[in-house]
Amino acid sequence: MPTRLLLIACCLTVAVAARAQQPVIQIKKIETTLESAPKYQASVQVQKPQPDSNRKWLVVEAELETQPDWCEEIQVRFYVVANYGPQARERSPDGFDILSANVAVVNVPKGRKNIVPVFLDANTVRKYGAGAKEQFVPQVAVVVYYKGVLQDTQWMTNARRGDRFWEQKQPIGGVLLNLLQSPWWPAFSEHYEQVKPSGGGAAVP
Repeated sequence: MPTRLLLIACCLTVAVAARAQQPVIQIKKIETTLESAPKYQASVQVQKPQPDSNRKWLVVEAELETQPDWCEEIQVRFYVVANYGPQARERSPDGFDILSANVAVVNVPKGRKNIVPVFLDANTVRKYGAGAKEQFVPQVAVVVYYKGVLQDTQWMTNARRGDRFWEQKQPIGGVLLNLLQSPWWPAFSEHYEQVKPSGGGAAVP
């Protein structure tokens, strides 16, 4: 093959490979709120939550933008820094924990408003002696995988790309809850992406 044609073929091969490696899912926004859980009547009608400063859940939401028409399964991993407040009776030696959860969502349509949440129950929030939300949860990181390939990593607040704080202290799993484990299900099932049933979801790095 002539040298010129060989160079063109190599360039095309590199371009195709680069295009194939481009992420098709991006994290657009990460938000945290302290909210009262929904309450239900026997008729399964949602009542407006009554204010109760002692019964606030932590809600962490990751908003995704997806390019494929349908994503059969997306793995979303959350890392939440939870500080102990002055009212906490027990605390870790360094005054904070890193909470982690891996949520698999399925049949996600193309769009910019695909929201995946995790929740921390009100009793655990009280255990941390949480004060203002910004002091309680100063940082959240979200990592997204699709078909076993890393798509995006984002932090809630500005952070250096190398600030992988979840690698500097052992994260605690089994504390953050997915949608199916929270009172927000089923009233908010149309607002959030569908969680894969228990027992599904492959482990990711």
